[in-house]
Amino acid sequence: MRQHGIMGAQMLKTAGIPDEIGEIVQHHNHFLFTGTYDSLVEISLQAADSASGLIIACALDKRGRITDVSVKTMTKKAKEQSFAAGCDRNRIALIAPLIEIPLFYEYALVGMMEIRTELGLE
Repeated sequence: MRQHGIMGAQMLKTAGIPDEIGEIVQHHNHFLFTGTYDSLVEISLQAADSASGLIIACALDKRGRITDVSVKTMTKKAKEQSFAAGCDRNRIALIAPLIEIPLFYEYALVGMMEIRTELGLE
C-alpha cells in the first residue's frame, strides 16, 4: 500500500505520461499524504480510489460476483459505515459537484466489470 502510488507514477513516466499526472498519482494515498484535492484529476482519482474499494467489498459480499453489484447496492452499502470501513465516503463525496453520485457509481462499476477477471471476481 505504501508503494503503489510511487510505482504507479514510475509506470506512468515510463509510458510517457506528463510528470504532473505522475505526481498526482504518487501522492494520492491519503494515508501517507495530506492536503486538499483541487484539480479535476485529483478529485477524480480520490473518488475513484475509494469507489473501487466499495465496489470490491460489495462484490465480495455477493460471493465474489461483481456482476451482481448494482448502483442500488453500492448506494445502500455506502450508507452503512461499518461496511467497507476503509472506504472513505468523504473522498467519494468530492466528486458530487462534478457528477451525480449514482452516475459516478455506474461509471465506476462498468470500469471495474471490465477488469473483473484480473481482480479475481465473477
